[in-house]
Amino acid sequence: QSAEIERMQGWLRDWYGISYEPRMTRGMQNEIDRLAALSGAEFEIAFMEMMIDHHSKAIREAERCVERAYHPELEQLCEGIIATQSAEIEQMQEWLCEWYDRCEA
Repeated sequence: QSAEIERMQGWLRDWYGISYEPRMTRGMQNEIDRLAALSGAEFEIAFMEMMIDHHSKAIREAERCVERAYHPELEQLCEGIIATQSAEIEQMQEWLCEWYDRCEA
């Protein structure tokens, strides 16, 4: 995702003259702290569940982007985010089911 972040930072700068650096929110730091206290199966389950939630939010935002974007480059990036993040969610859901019997109904 570093490449995507850099690309979008470049677009903000080039298209709109805006400089933006992502910031860690309190909630994000709390999640990282919670994961740091876990290991083994507990860590893996919590990590995958957290990432599934994170990716789901990214997909919702990317869907809005596809509907509203003006620049075709941004629209294409958002379409790629939807495809990639959806595949990663599917993979993590399969692992949660196979490894930990946490299967979606």
